[in-house]
Amino acid sequence: VCLFFMGLPPLAGQAAEAPRSLNLKEALSLAWKANPSLQVSRLEQLIADQEIVRARSGYLPKVKSEVNQTIYDLATRIRVEGGIAQGVSFPIANNNFWTSKVTVDQTVFVFCDTSSRYQAAILGQADSGLETSQVRDNIFLLVCQGYFRVLRGEKLVLVAQQEIVQLTDQLQDAQNLYEFGLTTYNDVLQAEVALADAKQRLITAKNDIVNAKSALNKLIGLPIPTPLSLAEEKDLAAPPLNLTAAADLALKQRSDLRAAASRIEQGEKNVTQPKAPCYPRFYAQAGHFWQQNNAWVHDSQWFAIMGFQWSLFAGLDTRAQVDQARKKVEQLKVQRQDLSDQVHLDVQTAYLALKETAERIQVTKKAVAQGEENLRLNRERYREQVGTATDVVDASTLITKTRVNFFNCLLY
Repeated sequence: VCLFFMGLPPLAGQAAEAPRSLNLKEALSLAWKANPSLQVSRLEQLIADQEIVRARSGYLPKVKSEVNQTIYDLATRIRVEGGIAQGVSFPIANNNFWTSKVTVDQTVFVFCDTSSRYQAAILGQADSGLETSQVRDNIFLLVCQGYFRVLRGEKLVLVAQQEIVQLTDQLQDAQNLYEFGLTTYNDVLQAEVALADAKQRLITAKNDIVNAKSALNKLIGLPIPTPLSLAEEKDLAAPPLNLTAAADLALKQRSDLRAAASRIEQGEKNVTQPKAPCYPRFYAQAGHFWQQNNAWVHDSQWFAIMGFQWSLFAGLDTRAQVDQARKKVEQLKVQRQDLSDQVHLDVQTAYLALKETAERIQVTKKAVAQGEENLRLNRERYREQVGTATDVVDASTLITKTRVNFFNCLLY
């Protein structure tokens, strides 16, 4: 039902929305600003920036504060053993008291941990930027494909309209000859069937344009129903590169390959990070301690500590983490090599398709002129009664197919 009403003309007094004019550069600019996938990717970059802040915090002191209340059923007491006061006990803490403690903990030196994490975060930030570039390239490719899909669809609508005009003329010729008794009614029926079929193809072609424009609107961040008027890009040309030069350029500039290399570097840094618990951590700590205690002479004290911590055995967990990190680096290297081979294949496929398209354009352009002449000759032969209606319909179908092939080559 919704689709039905979408196809209705505007009501009286309600002007249709003017189509928005765009060229390819403007469409790409809109996609960069408003495409949801690119927005998500840019947010990933901001997340990676904060990961650097987190990693850098390992170089900064940690400040902690603690306040608590302790309640015992009986006060803690100490008993004297020996001497004249043997058996005498006295309290050393209240049974209900408050305690507060503030400490400043600074890592003086720790092997591998903080520095490896910080370097990995920097590489992760670079990798996030490359990931954004990769998403941008993929979205821009989809925008270009969608843009030319709309232009091709508009040309195919024109082709379908030309076919209707051709078959309408043939139907008129068949009716005229039938009225004069020169042909059978079969020629009229044949033209009517062919014309009805052509009208159905026109309906399909128009629907294809609506869908293509809606898909393009989604990519560039416009409301899906927005009408578009796209400019034809006549100044685009393929770069003058041979296959080897094109492959080398792709290997240097493809953002996905650069991102894969960055992930390998990041993974190598992550190999050293799990080793940190195997080495001692030197630290300095200072702070203030207060406890509510009637038995103490000084219930408030400042303190300073210098020491080191060393995990002597972690149940093989550290060794397993290091092995996992190394295997992940090997995995990333295999993936990068596979991606490199895929890039070679993509460039070769695109290069050969480009050459094929250039050759097909020349062939189909000539074929269009030949098909138009073929239709004209068959129509004249039919009017002179030396040709058949089937010859005219076949010629009309052939020129339509040739025009479709031409625009498919030109705007693919």
